[in-house]
Amino acid sequence: MILLETTPTLEKNELVSKIKHIFLNFEQYKYNRVLIEFFTDENIFIGDNVLETTFKIQKNSAPIIYEVSGPYDAKSNSYPTIARVFYEGNLIYECDLKPGILQRTAAMTWLYIDVLEHKPERILLFGGGNLSFHIASYLKGYIPNLMKIDYNDVEQKRNRFETPLREIGLTVNFTPTHDLSHYDTIIMATNTKDYILHARNISQIKPGTLVISLCTTSQMGEISEDIYNRHDVNVFLDYPETKTFTADMKKANTLGYLEKGILFLDIIKKRASYDLRSKVNIVRLSGTPMQNVAVIDMMLEKKNLMPLLGNE
Repeated sequence: MILLETTPTLEKNELVSKIKHIFLNFEQYKYNRVLIEFFTDENIFIGDNVLETTFKIQKNSAPIIYEVSGPYDAKSNSYPTIARVFYEGNLIYECDLKPGILQRTAAMTWLYIDVLEHKPERILLFGGGNLSFHIASYLKGYIPNLMKIDYNDVEQKRNRFETPLREIGLTVNFTPTHDLSHYDTIIMATNTKDYILHARNISQIKPGTLVISLCTTSQMGEISEDIYNRHDVNVFLDYPETKTFTADMKKANTLGYLEKGILFLDIIKKRASYDLRSKVNIVRLSGTPMQNVAVIDMMLEKKNLMPLLGNE
């Protein structure tokens, strides 16, 4: 096994600010994201691979090229995420980005809460894994008076999830059953084959509630596609490719349900209008190249490699 340098714990404010800055300078970045799926001869899904390439355009220098890839196999339910940076035909940097993926996803979750000016008070978190830990940690970091979060997790690895959060002053309460009407913020960080939000329980959720779905495995989804077509729902997306990247989004997009989707860039550029109070607000995140570039740039800065990239 080859061991690469892994992303360390990044300063929360710096990462959130850098993601937002890159979005605000969106026109400087050109990217392509390719998803390749693999099936057995019996059409059983065995895995996929995402290859993401981003060019940062520089006026007086060659572009900085960021490459992120990570094959997922369904048997072990695991995947690596390797980041590489190229400049003028040379490999400048390579690292294991997986810890950074968890952090940038948590940062983007908070960033969406912040730009929508949503005030979480009663939070339900689906999932008790590493990503959920990072999300809870970000929430506590930005909402110091937050004392408790309810959560549900099918694997019930309770000590691994609850104990470290107690150490930062956050009590997480396991709820095997839940009434969605009790919460103003619902965050889904799972890989599930069964929809969590669907036609049978959407009516439980009160208008003004923010629902964030983070499932990114290509064959899975947390929200039934018909939910995106409801008139009492706002749909927010992190970027255009979210519409076609995963199975749940492909279904909804094919049916035309995502035409009203509001992009994060349009929110921070103040080009979008929406009413958060009268509708259920669904945010669907699939992870963007801009988030990955933010993490990689922080790594390059810590390694003092930016001067080698003609960075402007």
